[in-house]
Amino acid sequence: MIEYGNLIIIGGTGRNIGKTTLAEKLIARFSEEVPVTALKIANIKPGDELFHGHNVDGFQDKIRIVKETRTDAHKDSMRFLTAGAAASWYIQTEDIYLPETFPEIEKILKGAQWFVCESNSLRNFVRPAVFVMIWGKETFLAKKGVAGLLRQADVVVEAFQEKALEALINRIKISNGKFVLS
Repeated sequence: MIEYGNLIIIGGTGRNIGKTTLAEKLIARFSEEVPVTALKIANIKPGDELFHGHNVDGFQDKIRIVKETRTDAHKDSMRFLTAGAAASWYIQTEDIYLPETFPEIEKILKGAQWFVCESNSLRNFVRPAVFVMIWGKETFLAKKGVAGLLRQADVVVEAFQEKALEALINRIKISNGKFVLS
């Protein structure tokens, strides 16, 4: 498993629990110091379509990789640019195609210096400097594989706990060329 000291991954137990908001706050914080590239990876597992909302409707491709350029709507990848990301990528694939998608993700990871990624699935391929899972009581264990991800997390934060999220953001630093959790 490849280690990326320049990568923070944010996962969660469901939708609408604060993953994107945390990513935005981290991007805003670190983009003042370094150029941050944002990634949103929607890995669609059979039976988990409800966790991806409108993004699944009409998806016919094996892999969709889009470099976001707009900030005039509310898509997560657009919100990342608004928060200060130097670049923002949206990657969508079905679960069975994730292994062949990973080399394309690696190209993005090699093309920039600092990353904040919203994804559960990327943690199965890389070891980030910091892996945060946001836990929602109503969505606990709803997504496939979430129990294993919770065990791998460096920190688990309960959804909608603003003080806990702010404390977490203050605990993440850049030191010796990598993100560290103090």
